[in-house]
Amino acid sequence: MLLGEIPFRVIDQVPEAIQGGFPTFKIFTTNIRPTEVMSGDQRRLVGMGHLSGLMDQTAAHGGLMFVHAEDDDIVQYMYRKLTEEERTEWFNIHEVHNNQSEDLAFRRVLRVAELAGSALYFVHVSAKEGLNAIREARGRGLPVYGETLHNYVSFTAEDYKKPDGPKYHTYPSLKSEEDRVALWDGLLNGGINSMATDGSCTDYAMKLAGRTIHDVSGGHHGIETRMGITYGEAVVKRGMSLEQFVEVTSTNAARIMGYYPRKGAIAPGSDADIVLIDPSIKKTLSLDDLHLGDYSIWEGWDVSGWPVTTILRGKVMVENGQFFGDLNDGQFIPRRIAPDILNKPAC
Repeated sequence: MLLGEIPFRVIDQVPEAIQGGFPTFKIFTTNIRPTEVMSGDQRRLVGMGHLSGLMDQTAAHGGLMFVHAEDDDIVQYMYRKLTEEERTEWFNIHEVHNNQSEDLAFRRVLRVAELAGSALYFVHVSAKEGLNAIREARGRGLPVYGETLHNYVSFTAEDYKKPDGPKYHTYPSLKSEEDRVALWDGLLNGGINSMATDGSCTDYAMKLAGRTIHDVSGGHHGIETRMGITYGEAVVKRGMSLEQFVEVTSTNAARIMGYYPRKGAIAPGSDADIVLIDPSIKKTLSLDDLHLGDYSIWEGWDVSGWPVTTILRGKVMVENGQFFGDLNDGQFIPRRIAPDILNKPAC
């Protein structure tokens, strides 16, 4: 991840990083939080000039840019506007991180990527405007990809109004029911390639401590629930094929990020990474089913099908709720992104 005003010496090191097996680079086009409450080293915004310089390097050397795209002028203006109107309660956060911000940022970033000739991956697509921008770019043959999160397709800004509403928040904000439905359409019918997570975990007390637009906490425990929720909501409820389910939860991400075919495939020479889902499991999730913290936005969610076994390179890591891994199981894998991913919308 590259933050703020990136020094030229760092931009010049991008080819070396790609050659070393690190071909993806993430930036933010917004500081996310109000700039008045942030110190200089907390700021994340990468301007269009620095982004252009990075994309020149990724285009020339086989890299790919990951972008959290929100228009910072809109975001900061809305923080000040709601403060002036004395409407700073947390449940107004979607007015700050709004649809207009996503629309403007996506289209600016897309234009920079097109001029540089760089492949591009949008993280955390949360609004129909972001989806539409991706679809238009892919329709013109540009190597553009996008992800959404399973919380964006399951909850809306209305959930912020609940007494424990801050627990649902991550950045960008949840949007409207219309946006939620549009994101499902993007997963089912094209425009969004991956169902991803936001793994910035906090405890429940910290999550509820922020009660204003200025201090509400982002992030949630999304990793453990991603496969099961997606199976139930996409395959069972919406008729997604099992082949497409595998693509949006595994294969597409492996291809885009340069792990394929070692990851994202069951084939000779691939790692034996396999998740077994029991489709007969039907239950209401409780915290006893989960292991990542003292709260979950998925507590009380009815599921149809749930993972029961996880295998890593042939080793059973999790079975029937028991963890069998150890600290020696992790393995660094240098990556190289295939030319078709970098040159056209290949998945």
